[in-house]
Amino acid sequence: MHSILTTDRLILRPLAAADAEDLFDAYRRPEAMVYMDDAPHTSAAETKKMVDGMLDGPGTVWTVRTTEDGPALGYVDYIGNTGVPGMGYFLHPDHWGNGYTSEAVRAALDYGFDEMGLDRVELWISEENRASVRVAERVGFRRRGRMRQKYHQDETGHDKVVYGITAEQWRTDQLAGNPQAAYLLAPILAVPDVQAAAEYYCDKLGFTIGFLYGDPPAHAGIHRGEWTSEGAHIQFTLTDQPLPPKPPVGFYIFMGEDVDGLFEEYQEAGVHIEREPTDEPWGMREFAIRDCNGYLLRFGRPS
Repeated sequence: MHSILTTDRLILRPLAAADAEDLFDAYRRPEAMVYMDDAPHTSAAETKKMVDGMLDGPGTVWTVRTTEDGPALGYVDYIGNTGVPGMGYFLHPDHWGNGYTSEAVRAALDYGFDEMGLDRVELWISEENRASVRVAERVGFRRRGRMRQKYHQDETGHDKVVYGITAEQWRTDQLAGNPQAAYLLAPILAVPDVQAAAEYYCDKLGFTIGFLYGDPPAHAGIHRGEWTSEGAHIQFTLTDQPLPPKPPVGFYIFMGEDVDGLFEEYQEAGVHIEREPTDEPWGMREFAIRDCNGYLLRFGRPS
């Protein structure tokens, strides 16, 4: 069992089944659920089921209180996911604006780095949730990237920004990054004509040429996305070896909401369609094409 944490104004107590009643009063409020992955709760039984799931899961959860015997006003937790440790927080709207969430997050970070041995912590925040972004930045998290998600109760998806902080940054208040950090992955495709491949991706697929090296080009870089630090990045390198009709390499590009519109654009542009848009059982709507050299590209978004 994780420890009780105290701050100047708060007591963070490990979540218990009895806390469901207090949390229901917050989870039933529509304004509190705008950016959550569930609709407002309509019964205490819904909140009890959620709390039971949190207790049975791999996460580490503290309820947030102002007094030892006071009600649970919300919680802060480590989600217990694989990969980079994820954090979440939630507070009753009647207590917004008091700085309670920032205070609770700082206490949880101290515990996570000092007692749990975590080396970094990550937050996924809806881009429109300015209050949550302010909490993250006030505490010391820094923006690391962006992704697309869709909640089951919503008709369309939304962008999530990823914020992160390392143990070293937390302890030293230094913002310098890890010199061995990986920022982007740019696969290198062997092609018989670098110039033609780069122009095809720009003219047909909506990419932008980042660079062409050599005359004629022997290497090139292209990308598709709003920002140079995100999106799809591909490089081409010249080869004199013949390519198979369907090279055994494929790429998956996570897109925004209008995957069907993108498919129609590619269809009108005469792109070779490998598979039309389909709702897949793993929760993605996808289509696939083959480029001018036979490489497979799959485009998808949460369905």
